[in-house]
Amino acid sequence: MQKLYAILLGGGLLMSLTACPGLIDPADRAPLPQYKPLLMARAQLEQAVAVLPPRELHNTGKIYLRDPYIFINEQYEGVHIINNQDPEHPQPVAFLRIPGNVDVAMKGTLLYADSGSDLLTFDISNVQAARLLHRVREAVPELPMPETGEIPAEYQPQNRPADAVVIGWQKL
Repeated sequence: MQKLYAILLGGGLLMSLTACPGLIDPADRAPLPQYKPLLMARAQLEQAVAVLPPRELHNTGKIYLRDPYIFINEQYEGVHIINNQDPEHPQPVAFLRIPGNVDVAMKGTLLYADSGSDLLTFDISNVQAARLLHRVREAVPELPMPETGEIPAEYQPQNRPADAVVIGWQKL
């Protein structure tokens, strides 16, 4: 008898959930925004890495603290380097331009960063003169489209110029 009550109660709960106004019918969902990939020729990508003067933050991503410095990702563009020795007055030091960058990691005086599908290693023992030490081509997955985490078929590598690398996505 208890088993019957459990089945009836469970069935009743399931039926009430289907009528629940809080659930969203997939047909009623707002469509995801459309994007197009930002492409760069591989030769241009490899020549674009540079240490530049500081610039304004506008589309930031991940933050990495390595006392006394803060490294802040600028989505798809590179890394801001900020001296935080005096937290009340942080001082921008430089901008490390890395097209297609969304992530960084550090160990000692080495900074690892993605650049499209490449993995770069920098010597940052002197942050104002960061030096690219090594590039491993195609070491990480290509940058996927935001929100879906995929690369649509029309933008797969076989459907674009042979030397083009995805360095970001632009909302249409």
